[in-house]
Amino acid sequence: MSESVRQDLPATRHDDHITLRTSADQFLVIQKAAELIGWTVTDFVLSAALDRAERDLYEHAAAQRPTPPDPTAPEPADPYLALVTALT
Repeated sequence: MSESVRQDLPATRHDDHITLRTSADQFLVIQKAAELIGWTVTDFVLSAALDRAERDLYEHAAAQRPTPPDPTAPEPADPYLALVTALT
């Protein structure tokens, strides 16, 4: 997973680490799932963490958007339709 997403850029390695403590049962579940798809435990856990982080960031950004207008409120008149209506 250290390979760059953009093929024209070199892959860089960082010295940042995340250490997790798991029970033997938790590790076994993660290890078996990783093996099923041919990944290392590290790649599996990192992928799952990134998927969750991206989802949470997206949901947070979506919650910050302004609320849509009240659907029961009349819509502002389209200038073209207002003109056509006035002429008829």
